Order: sequence, then C-alpha cells, then structure tokens
Amino acid sequence: MEVEVLENEIVMTEEEPQSDRHLKFNSFMDKLKKYTKYNWQIYILFLPAFLWMIFFVFVPFISNVVMSFQDYSVSKGIFGSKFIGFQNYSFFFTMDNFFTLLGNTLLLNLLVLVIGFPTAIFLAIMIYESKSKVIKGIAQTTTFLPFFISAVVVCNMTIEFLKADTGMIVNILSWFGVERTNVLNNPAAFRWIYALMELWQTIGYNSLIYLAALSAIDTSLYEAASMDGAGKFRQIFHVTLPGIAPTIIITLILKIGKLLSMGYEKVLLLQNVYNKPTSEIISTYVYNVSLSPTVGQPNYGLAATIGLFDAVVAIILVTIVNKIAKKVSDTQLW
Repeated sequence: MEVEVLENEIVMTEEEPQSDRHLKFNSFMDKLKKYTKYNWQIYILFLPAFLWMIFFVFVPFISNVVMSFQDYSVSKGIFGSKFIGFQNYSFFFTMDNFFTLLGNTLLLNLLVLVIGFPTAIFLAIMIYESKSKVIKGIAQTTTFLPFFISAVVVCNMTIEFLKADTGMIVNILSWFGVERTNVLNNPAAFRWIYALMELWQTIGYNSLIYLAALSAIDTSLYEAASMDGAGKFRQIFHVTLPGIAPTIIITLILKIGKLLSMGYEKVLLLQNVYNKPTSEIISTYVYNVSLSPTVGQPNYGLAATIGLFDAVVAIILVTIVNKIAKKVSDTQLW
C-alpha cells in the first residue's frame, strides 16, 4: 500500500507541473489570438518592412559572416565554397598597411565630422534667426541644391578647380603669390580638400534636421529671455542650443558610429598616385584589392571580413558614446 501511495504521489508531482505549463500555454495562446484579432491590420502594415528586413538585412548579414570564413567563389556559392577558417581575418589584421588604412580612415572621417557637424548647426541657427523670408529661402535653396549633384560631377569639379594650369582656385591663389601646383597631388592637403568638398555638398542637407528641431522650441522662452535682458547671443546659448541639444546628441552618436563606414566613391574618384599615402582608406582598399575588375578574381571573402570589422567597430563606438551621453545628459539612443 505504501508503494502504491508513493507511486501516486510521484505521478501527481510529475503531472502538476505539466498541467501548469499547459494552462499557461493555453492562456498565452488565448491572449495572442485576442491581440491578433484586434490588431491584425497593424501586422499587415508591418509585414512588408519585416520581409524587407529579412531579405535585405538579416540574410545578407548572415551571408557575409559565412563568406568571411570562406575562399568564396561565385560559381560555387556559399554552400560550395571552401572553408578556410580565420585566414581572411589573419591576413587583414597582420598586413603591413593595416594601421595606415585604419589611421587614414579615422583621420579623414574625424576631419569631416569636426568641420561639418558644427557648421551645419551654425547654418541652421543663422537661417532660423534671419528675419527675412527671402534670405531664408535663398540660403536654404543654395545650400541644399549641391546635395542633388552626382558624386562624379562634384569630384570632377574639384579636380578641374585644382588643376595647376587652368584651375580656378589655383588661379585665385596665384594672385596672392602662391605657386601654381596641382593641390590635389599633395598628400597633406587631400584630407582638407575632401572635407571642404563634403561640407559644400552636404551642409544644407545636414542642417535640415536642426531646422526642424529649432521650429519646435517654444517661442515664449525667447520672450522670457528677452524680458530678462538677454541679447540675441545669450538667447542662442541659453535657449536655442539647449532646445536642440537632444537632436545634436543623437545625430552625433549616429555619426560617430560611421567613422569607419565612409563610402569609397568620392575618395576613389579623387585618389591618384601622389595622394594615395593619405587617400587610401579601408573602403578604397576593399575595392582596389578585393573587388576591382583589374585585380582578376575578386576576393569576396576578404571584403566580407573587412565589412564585418567595420560593423563591429561601429557597434562598439555607438555603445561607448551612448553611455557617455547617458551620464552627461538625459539623452540616449537606448
């Protein structure tokens, strides 16, 4: 009898958790059905974005991870290419010019950020504070239009302006006694040329988000500051800048996350044999060594490895800057 009682107790103790799990599962399914019944329209609207994320973000990312460990061949595909382990990573991190490429990429991106980021904020404030609608319209139009010009056209304009014999900028500099030389051939001047060209093309576009943030500031704050005797500059420092501070912090975090993700197109178009010591960055190296038609069989595995390296560094930088922003202010990405 004792054995039977014990067996019954054992059966009961084993069945109770199963029944509890079964009840919880049924409860969850009931809630899910009820939620889906009242929100199915939202799921249908979300479906295209979800499919886009699957096929154009997650699948390519997973493919890049697999390719970075392979001697990838287009004819064989991911499932047929030879697995080579960490050889692509070992080659990339141990090559002689690794730190040169990394340094050139960081310095060029930092210079673009240091010049372009505060200038876009300054332009937005200048346009916002202008009392004339005509001046506002002209300023916004003239600074925004270059963003629509093709990168090829912008780079060709820069090359033509800097030619030693016929370049407009070189001709102007020669009036002040500067020697006629092709400035683009100077490695030390390449970063400044690129940063100023990028500033000219993108300053109007980058200032739009700050103009939108400025329009959301309560105008009564300016009236109160004016009644307290604050002039225009004090209003800018004590009302305008604090009002758009969250937008500035968020955009700064996102831009710092792209310090290694500069596109190769413009740099490659301005690159030549003379300025290559400073113009060869990670993205142009990927093209010149891994993807260019002139190198023969493209090395897609190495290109995928470098792309993953950029992504990992971007995640680390964004996380660090986000934590710093969290401690310094109340604004953060997550």
